[in-house]
Amino acid sequence: MCGIAGIIGRVPDIEARADWMSDAISHRGPDNRGCQTWGGAGSYQTTFAHRRLSIIDLSEAGRQPMETVDARYSIIYNGEIYNYLDLRKRLIASGIQFRTKTDTEVLLRLYEQYGAECLQLLRGMFAFAIRDSDTGEVFIARDRLGIKPMYYHSGGRSFTFCSEIRGVLSSGLAPRVLDPVSLNSYLSFGAVQEPRTIIEGVRSLSPAHYIVINSEGVASEPVSYWKLPATRSKVSRPDAVAETRARLEESVRLHLIADVPLGAFLSGGVDSSAVVALMARHASGRVKTFTICFEENEFSEHLLARKVAEKWETHHTEIFLSEGEMLASLPEAVSDIDQPTIDGINTWVISRATAQAGISVSLSGLGGDELFGGYPSFSRTRRLQRFGLPTNWLNSSARQQVARLTTTLLRHSLPGQKIGATISAGTDLLATYASLRGLFSRTSRSNLIKAADRGTNREIDSSGNYAIPSEALELINKGNQNGNPDGDIFNRISRYELGLYMGNMLLRDTDAMSMASSLEVRVPLLDHELVEWVYSLPGAMKVGAHPKHLLVEALGLELPREITDRKKMGFALPFERWLRTSLKPFVSDALNDVDAVLGSGLNPLEVSNVVERFERHSRSTSWSRVWALAVLVDWCRRHQVRIAE
Repeated sequence: MCGIAGIIGRVPDIEARADWMSDAISHRGPDNRGCQTWGGAGSYQTTFAHRRLSIIDLSEAGRQPMETVDARYSIIYNGEIYNYLDLRKRLIASGIQFRTKTDTEVLLRLYEQYGAECLQLLRGMFAFAIRDSDTGEVFIARDRLGIKPMYYHSGGRSFTFCSEIRGVLSSGLAPRVLDPVSLNSYLSFGAVQEPRTIIEGVRSLSPAHYIVINSEGVASEPVSYWKLPATRSKVSRPDAVAETRARLEESVRLHLIADVPLGAFLSGGVDSSAVVALMARHASGRVKTFTICFEENEFSEHLLARKVAEKWETHHTEIFLSEGEMLASLPEAVSDIDQPTIDGINTWVISRATAQAGISVSLSGLGGDELFGGYPSFSRTRRLQRFGLPTNWLNSSARQQVARLTTTLLRHSLPGQKIGATISAGTDLLATYASLRGLFSRTSRSNLIKAADRGTNREIDSSGNYAIPSEALELINKGNQNGNPDGDIFNRISRYELGLYMGNMLLRDTDAMSMASSLEVRVPLLDHELVEWVYSLPGAMKVGAHPKHLLVEALGLELPREITDRKKMGFALPFERWLRTSLKPFVSDALNDVDAVLGSGLNPLEVSNVVERFERHSRSTSWSRVWALAVLVDWCRRHQVRIAE
């Protein structure tokens, strides 16, 4: 696990700029740094920079950039290839000799042998860049689910890439300008939908894509190399349960490969408990688990986590966090946000505590809700669509009128806004899903954003009341090989959760906030072979007496009943109360600057109205709306980002 950065093209002070980028992501790799430049000054050059967090083969032999014996290929790489030992044996059998024990060298030699086709052999999380000295081309790829990030900016005479946006900005090659389309997207969902980012001209390489850049810094169009499979129609339930169990076991076993201490986040929910149970079966020693405990009992799951820890005899650490301690560390946590988001602070808290306990790698249960159907959205999306059934025969204009009337009759409450959005969506499942996941509706955004139609309408699909950039919508519509033409609603919602919510918020925030503490987080429930199998099963096979029924059934009696039968809670912080009390100064400080920071993009009066409605406990405004605005303004102020005039 590391941080990578690079610049390709004709760029003055290219090595100094690469150093600035490396310094900006130093937290990602405290163990070592490396930098290499090809090409002469004044001509087209390529510079690679690397920050290393040593996980496999801790020796100096693992330093990057790493090159082949003949120096033709050079690599910088962030991630873990969990099947690298099998791939290494395969390459040795073909006559290849290795100089290190790293998965980095395995990846480099695979590319040397197979080119882009090597991606089909990889099982893991990764973002990497490989330079071919014969052609000067650079090949950049990202893993299938988007666990590891890759951001880039393509300028007139340069291509800049990095593991974090702050690194791209530190190069001085990307203008610090807010993207108006991304602003719309952020206010819609509390996170920008990739491949866009909050910065105009900076893109995220989409999951399961690669890109090729020539020696002059000119990039190809991103190429997709993987899609979710079509639904299997013929598989028995016993076979499905047995195969799911086998794939869970295999994934967790592979994710335990490391030369440093490992731990696990244990929240007391089904997903993290499942990972810990399987770790206990396959780990060589006693598993170390970590749970965050709060004074507010309604937010603390430590008693349930303790039951799991006792059952599997883990070395369990309960980290009690007082409100004062949390609020004292909040400025540091907010400063570690790499792109505005309404999530991520919880991951920052537990990652810091885990790293301080001497752990370098921690396993997480992320992905279980999206894959096995743990979120309320799986049932509520279908339930909400029923509200729209009586009006589906109306044309779009008439539905909009009924939606507005319904929202007004329900006094613009949050449930009323969701129902109105559903009526407006008609039979559009994505639009109904978006209304559940949405933050600010179209009307609210039009009040918040100045010149809301400036260049954005042609790049936004309204999806009912919520804005999804056209590139993001294209990725979702590509969804799988056959687009689920049979209309398996469960699997379609799973696809939206995996792409729109998990990919754009949870994975992005998990990477940035854990790496801020130099902690690698692994997600065995997102092993692509496990994902392919579970996603391919009919949705009806994943629904039963328990939430995430297939996962619970596959684990048999390994989870306590208190875990499997309880209502979903999730790891959350008491933000609503804090925003009315202790966090109020932070919000006021940020939003009092909205005119100076984003005054040409956001309407300060409407921002004040959002805060006022929240403070008087209006049913129309949730705490997440206030937090979203405060984080956005604070982030833009911190990174000196402005709105284009």
